[in-house]
Amino acid sequence: MSNNRYHFNAVNNVEATMIPGEDATLSYTFNPAGKFDKQTIAIRLLYLALSKFDTDWASLPHSHSFTELFYITNGSGRFSVGSKILSVKSNDLIIINPRLEHTELSDFQKPMEYIVLGIEGVAFQSETQEYIHLSSGMQKSDLHLYFNSLSHELKRERLYHTFVCQNLLNIIFTVLLRSDNLKICLTTDAEKSKSVKTAMKYMDDHFREAITLETLSSLVHLNKYYFVHNFTEETGVSPIHFLIKRRIAESKHLLTNTDHTLSSISQIVGFSSPSYFSQSFRRITGVSPQEYRKSNKNILSVSIK
Repeated sequence: MSNNRYHFNAVNNVEATMIPGEDATLSYTFNPAGKFDKQTIAIRLLYLALSKFDTDWASLPHSHSFTELFYITNGSGRFSVGSKILSVKSNDLIIINPRLEHTELSDFQKPMEYIVLGIEGVAFQSETQEYIHLSSGMQKSDLHLYFNSLSHELKRERLYHTFVCQNLLNIIFTVLLRSDNLKICLTTDAEKSKSVKTAMKYMDDHFREAITLETLSSLVHLNKYYFVHNFTEETGVSPIHFLIKRRIAESKHLLTNTDHTLSSISQIVGFSSPSYFSQSFRRITGVSPQEYRKSNKNILSVSIK
C-alpha cells in the first residue's frame, strides 16, 4: 500500500459550532439555523493522505485513539470493522471511530484508492452502530465534489494548496454535521502519553536493532503519521531523532571505555553504516567520533593518574 505520496498537515484547528444533545453523554448535533445556545469545540486535523493499492498492500487489524475518515475515490474493496465486513466502492465514505478495530482490503481487479483523514477531538455516531458507512448514493453530489477536489489539490500542490485543503475540510465536516442521523461525541487524548512511553521504552531496550517508524507505530497500534505527531509533540523530538540520540549516548561510552574500532561501534549501537554513524555523531555532539575518543580518553587517563 502506498500512503505517503501526498501528505498534508493542518496548521490550524477545524472549528464547528454545535449545540448540546438531549442526553447527558456530551453528544452534540449541528445547529444550522443558530436558534439555540451554541458551543464551539476545536477539532484537530492530525493528517491527510492519499492511499492507493500497490503490490505491497499489507493492512492488519488495528485501532486508534482518534477518528479516521476514508473516502473511496477509485476502485473497490472491503473494510473489516469490528465483526462486520463492509463492501465499498468509489464515492463511499467510511468513518471509523476511536478504539474500533479495522482494516481495509482492496480488490485486485479494481485497485482501491482513497483519501484518509485522522481527526482528534470528536467521534461520529449513528443511532445503531459505532462506525458510519455512507454509500455513494447518500449526499453523493456534495461529498463527491469536495473530496475529489481535495484529492486534486493534494496531487497538484499548487500555490496556497494547504489553505484550499483546510477550507475544503471545513466544508466536508459541515456537510456531515447536516445529517440528522449523525451525532458528535467529544473524545479525549488520554492514551497519548501511554503510547509515547511504550515507544520510548522499546527504543531504550532495543536500540541496537533495526527500528523503523513502522515498527514503532505497529507496536503502539497507531497510524504512523499520528504516532510521529504525538511523539514529537510530547518529547520535542521525532522518534527517529530520539533513537539516534540513544545510540549516540551508548557509542560515547564505547568510545571512552573500549578499543573497538569505529566500524564495530557503529554496528554494535545499531547504525546501518560507519559513515552514517560518524555523520550522526558530529551532528549531535559537534565533533567527530575520533575527536571525542581522543579528548575523553585523555581526560580519563589524567584523572586516573
